[in-house]
Amino acid sequence: MATIKDQVSLRVGIANWLNRSDLTNDELDQFIEIAEARLYEDLRIPVLETTQAFTVTILNSSILIPSGFIELIELKKLKGGTCSSNPSVNTTRALCSAASGTWTDNDKDDDIILKRIDSRAFINNKVRNAYIRESNNFLLTDNEGEQKASGEYHIRFYRSGVSIGSYATATTAVTAFVVGKYYKIVSLGNTSQSNWNTAAGTSNVTYAVGSIFKASATTTGTGTAYQETIPWILETEFETILYAACTVGSTFVGDVEMEQKFNQLTVSKISALNDKERRADLKGGIYTHHFSSISI
Repeated sequence: MATIKDQVSLRVGIANWLNRSDLTNDELDQFIEIAEARLYEDLRIPVLETTQAFTVTILNSSILIPSGFIELIELKKLKGGTCSSNPSVNTTRALCSAASGTWTDNDKDDDIILKRIDSRAFINNKVRNAYIRESNNFLLTDNEGEQKASGEYHIRFYRSGVSIGSYATATTAVTAFVVGKYYKIVSLGNTSQSNWNTAAGTSNVTYAVGSIFKASATTTGTGTAYQETIPWILETEFETILYAACTVGSTFVGDVEMEQKFNQLTVSKISALNDKERRADLKGGIYTHHFSSISI
């Protein structure tokens, strides 16, 4: 079996492992989509961590949960900072960004880590620098325990990766194609059909906007295309998504025995990746426990 390195080769791999030749691309892509959802819910590894900055105002005292959010790691208030562009006016990260400036934190040692509490404590008590999740927002309290928080905040969280089968938003010129990568045509430009065939390694095929092909060469003209985005789960851990997709596929075709086998392979791979991260965290780590109330 060829090395699994993109959407097409993953489809082939799933069909081969399931020993089925009657599965459509739509069905295979559904297996992959369901498998991705499962993996991102269970995996907790550094590559899925990300940080995002927010400017919070007293008017709403909340942070809109970002798209792709799975689980919060840390919510932090930054005590201050300056902008490289007109700092006396651009006093927040958002204003600085709008002015094309660079925001620099003043002193990371005075940042405040917010604690998560239950909704009853949040509403009935003035808990300082706390938050709760309500619908699609994190509601915040300030240093006095009031829902009047404002300033610069960072959240660090686990998020789902780019979906397999996605394409970049930036275009690539036909003169810069990478051999072996898949592309979706954005603009034909003045690149002739014969040159598109050269790029795709085909002959007598008519290409149009939206056509997908595997690049065999660069070519000439002003045509452009989007390059397929290869997420980490397919680039470095393809067996994880292969096992998970085969689990779904086995369920689909009604093969209970194979479903159990592929599910065990999936669980073992997820556990191995998560355990690797936990072992790395334990090396030289200092741990403290935090309680919302006094423990006896």
